[in-house]
Amino acid sequence: MRLVIKGNSKMGPHVGIFNLPARRTCRPSEWCLKGRRGNPACYALRNNFMLLSVRRSADRRFDASRQASFASDMIDEIKGKWEYFRVHSSGDFYNSEYVQKWVEIVKACRGTLFRTSTRRVDLIDDLRVLHKLPNMIVRESLDPTIPKPRTRFPVAALSGVELTKAKMDRMLFCLNDCVGCDYGCWKEPLNIMFEPH
Repeated sequence: MRLVIKGNSKMGPHVGIFNLPARRTCRPSEWCLKGRRGNPACYALRNNFMLLSVRRSADRRFDASRQASFASDMIDEIKGKWEYFRVHSSGDFYNSEYVQKWVEIVKACRGTLFRTSTRRVDLIDDLRVLHKLPNMIVRESLDPTIPKPRTRFPVAALSGVELTKAKMDRMLFCLNDCVGCDYGCWKEPLNIMFEPH
């Protein structure tokens, strides 16, 4: 089974993606679970992500991520093949060992720019190591029920979340068109503001 998914229409063909199952690996906020008039607001908890085939694929990737060979398998699929890589359109880092596997992957794939968003402040020390790599950007995910940054990472915030002036000064408003934006959020550790979809 191939672990890497080719970028969607928003991200474009130069992006590889690795997803994990939502809920099973992430810690959904109240907004994620009920932010759309009592229904899930997080896109990873609705639409195509709820198709049985997509859920099974994410479960298989989760199982693969727990194997000793995961880092080397991912390096084989990424190195020299992808300019940009999105870690977790769905799901999140689930333990320290898993973060360390990504440190190994990102270090080995220096020709690829990686980015991710996370809510896992309990893994902050490991995530700092990952974020310090020159080809990796880790952003803290904010929404109306988690509106204040708890880390010193750049943020990925929903529109309507009030950020400090310091955060707003280096803000990129996501147009949902990575090709048109020239992959700005991969190239610089900017804060991102986006509209929920």
